[in-house]
Amino acid sequence: MSEETHDAAIRGPIAIQSAILVSGIFGWMLTVTMCFCLSDLDKILDSPTGLPAAQIFLNAGGRTGGTIMFSFSILVQFFTGCSAMLADTRMTYAFARDDALPFSEFFAKVNPYTLTPVNAVWFVVFFSICLNCIAIGSTQTATAIFNITAPALDLSYIAVILAHQLYKNKVRFIEGPFTLGKWGTPLNIISIAWVLFISVVLFFPPTRPITAENMNYAICVAGFIALFSLSWWWLSARRKYTGPRTKNMLQSVETDDIDSPYVTTTGFDA
Repeated sequence: MSEETHDAAIRGPIAIQSAILVSGIFGWMLTVTMCFCLSDLDKILDSPTGLPAAQIFLNAGGRTGGTIMFSFSILVQFFTGCSAMLADTRMTYAFARDDALPFSEFFAKVNPYTLTPVNAVWFVVFFSICLNCIAIGSTQTATAIFNITAPALDLSYIAVILAHQLYKNKVRFIEGPFTLGKWGTPLNIISIAWVLFISVVLFFPPTRPITAENMNYAICVAGFIALFSLSWWWLSARRKYTGPRTKNMLQSVETDDIDSPYVTTTGFDA
């Protein structure tokens, strides 16, 4: 999403650091508050609601207060899902625009009226619905899919860091306003080591002894994703993908096809 951000080299890192700082502060406050509201841990874990967090709200605020607090949690989850789908849609469009996805031409199309990648939006919506519907048939399968999110996110971070460390002497990198200088290499190595370690830990089963019921099958999902990605790369993407083809979404639409009230002959209508 930084591609369409003014002064992305400055505002992008600031946004990332601010998000981490704010999330850390409010997350710590929420954790401390929840710990103070704990009463009988066994009853909370065996809650008839099936949701320990909901039982904590009910214990702390009663039926009315607990319902209100839990409703706010649902609202927060909804907006979190919206922001996640926004980011996923933008990434889908970017990869399709760069010919890195199957059916890239279809997903890279920009609607001439809304000037948005509608095909990519509906793909993300449909894919998200399918993932959530899996839980109806198999909770264990859905858990395995959702358990991949944390290690996958961490591994996506170190993929860039590792590539920079391996090719920094072969490719001329232009340092941005935010640089670690001489501390860059040691901190990058620490980051890679930590993520590799914590990713292995996150793939461990939650309890012992390990059985078919409590096994963490996220590693199987990770293996499938890796196999599919590598197969698609070697079979097709490596012949077409040449790197980011940065351009404004408006540039993806032929001028004669634009039929949007949001654009004038001189550009976007303010």
